Amino acid sequence: MAEKGLPTPGYPGLLRMVARISGNLSCSKPPPPQNEESIIKNLDDCDDALIVLLNERAKAIEQLWSVRGPEEGIPSAALSAPTLERLRKTNEMVNGPLPDSAIRGIFQEVSKVCARLRHSVAYLGPPATFSHQAARSRFGVNSCYEQCDRISDIFYHVEKGTTDYGVAPVENSTEGAISQTLDLLANSDDVIEVVAEVCLDIQHNLLSRADISRIQRVYSHPQALAQCRQWLQTHVPGATINSEASTARAAQIASEALPEEGIAAVSSTLASELYDIPIRAAGIQDLTSNMTRFVVIRKNNPENPEQISTTPTGDDKTMLVLSTADRVGALHDVLNTLQQQSINLSRIESRPCRSKAWEYIFFVDLHGHRKEPHIAAALETLKSHCSHIRVLGSFPFVRTAQAIKTA
Repeated sequence: MAEKGLPTPGYPGLLRMVARISGNLSCSKPPPPQNEESIIKNLDDCDDALIVLLNERAKAIEQLWSVRGPEEGIPSAALSAPTLERLRKTNEMVNGPLPDSAIRGIFQEVSKVCARLRHSVAYLGPPATFSHQAARSRFGVNSCYEQCDRISDIFYHVEKGTTDYGVAPVENSTEGAISQTLDLLANSDDVIEVVAEVCLDIQHNLLSRADISRIQRVYSHPQALAQCRQWLQTHVPGATINSEASTARAAQIASEALPEEGIAAVSSTLASELYDIPIRAAGIQDLTSNMTRFVVIRKNNPENPEQISTTPTGDDKTMLVLSTADRVGALHDVLNTLQQQSINLSRIESRPCRSKAWEYIFFVDLHGHRKEPHIAAALETLKSHCSHIRVLGSFPFVRTAQAIKTA
């Protein structure tokens, strides 16, 4: 086969593989007798062909982003259902040795690697926090991540444009809302938009170099400690409980301690792997249903802050922050407006107004997208019942938590 004039390394191997497959000599069929050297040559050709095709796929992804632009949707490293089905059908026709689960895993990793070409994401660090895992589940393992010490730093990076996106915890199913995140959303004016949500099924573990019977001190984030309070009282009743900035920081402390010091951490399986510290007890949260919801934020278009970056999917959520007028029945009028449009509320929560003592603002999550006519009509009516109202964002409704124990 002539291979002259091919400018890119790898193309000869690709052409040989194409010829081989076209000649019904693919690895999906029993190969003719070959010596070891020819088999190794075929493997090398496969590798060269994959490198060429993977880079071509990456170029196509970049072209697609350029055509669609940033307003056409919020990125996710997850493959779509139609793409997964197409891959399944192709794998079925190829009839090779790889199962569908292997093909899904390979292409999911390819998608995650390609995500790094575009996205930078701020999260609450250090590495191995649940915020880190939430960010990775949305954007992929290989996106560019900016570790932040405080939730406010996540908002700072997004507002200043040093990262494209931020992922911040907003609510836990057992401990309630994350007030700092809510306050930051309320005070971000029109600079920040919520464009997606991630819901994780949280599993806490006890990590330590010491046996459980010898544990004297336990470190973790206050919410993690609260979610494991009963287990800790039962199994390590004599240990002192110490708060840390994050579950991952607690794991770092425990990993640096000697066994005789009796130091433990409540943290994740990923932290156990990252900091090389044994899990002494798994799944120690008091409630089996322990979920945390995270919001994905990005900076609004400064030239057009009213531009809506998401499109309706048919199953969406809209987040609002509002303050009612100072009159009797104002909150009733707000709720009645939503009821008249048959709009279902999934959450309503009050927070003290930071600019005025003894007044409150309300965070409302409702079913539907702000572009849908009945939602748009309700929002227009609410303006007359509220002294202030702002749409924080509309995005697909995540109804089930994602179970994440490792990377």
